[in-house]
Amino acid sequence: MKISRRISLVIPVYNQVMHTMQCLESLLRLPEQAHELIIVNNASTDGTAQYLKGIKAHVITNATNLGCAKAWNQGIRASRGEVVGILSNDIVLTPGWMTALLSFLDRTGHGIVSPAMREGPLDYELDRYAADFTAACRKATRPGFLGPCMLVRRRVFDRIGMFDEAFQHGGCEDADFLWRAGQAGITAGITGSAFIHHFGMVTQKAVKQEGSATYAAKNLEHFRRKWGRTVRGNPLQRRWSDVKGAVIERYERIRYGHVLVERG
Repeated sequence: MKISRRISLVIPVYNQVMHTMQCLESLLRLPEQAHELIIVNNASTDGTAQYLKGIKAHVITNATNLGCAKAWNQGIRASRGEVVGILSNDIVLTPGWMTALLSFLDRTGHGIVSPAMREGPLDYELDRYAADFTAACRKATRPGFLGPCMLVRRRVFDRIGMFDEAFQHGGCEDADFLWRAGQAGITAGITGSAFIHHFGMVTQKAVKQEGSATYAAKNLEHFRRKWGRTVRGNPLQRRWSDVKGAVIERYERIRYGHVLVERG
């Protein structure tokens, strides 16, 4: 069953073939299918290229690892959907995720939407947990978005541009995109009516282990120059953010029995 609205999904991959398999198999097993699946292979060397030969998708292959921002932009440029989904390869999708996000997009008028998620090891029965979670949290929302999985209206890219390719490998490009959207009056939201599992920065951890850890400091410095502050801000701003986050989580747990971003 294809979704009536034209939607493109973009998934960048760099090694981590087992996670890529788990992600794509969770996506392709579901009855709701996007019109277009675009996978950007960032010079994987672990069997990913061979695996992708058996997947019905538009595969873009890079000679080197271009990182998140450039790979996302490659996929966006190649896509034709009125809504573009940006997905990490270290997530697992659950039934109804796409329908729920599109419904949330229409209902709220947001430009960017994300599902609730649980992050950490996948040591629980995901589909059953997701069904219970979304039943309890279907009315739960909070502002913001989650980088591992987001749907973006095409007109958002038309208005503010794509991801800033000065950010290397991965880190800060999603926050920068959200802040630019906010400056343009474009809102973003997370909904408890859709749920995914996220293992948690699997590719970024592997890149750092390969000896490319210096990019993180460069990304932070680029963000600071661009915005006049760090993502988390000064100590007072960090403290306020932590307090606000704790209040939101406490409310969600009391009201719905869950928080929208769980850590297993």
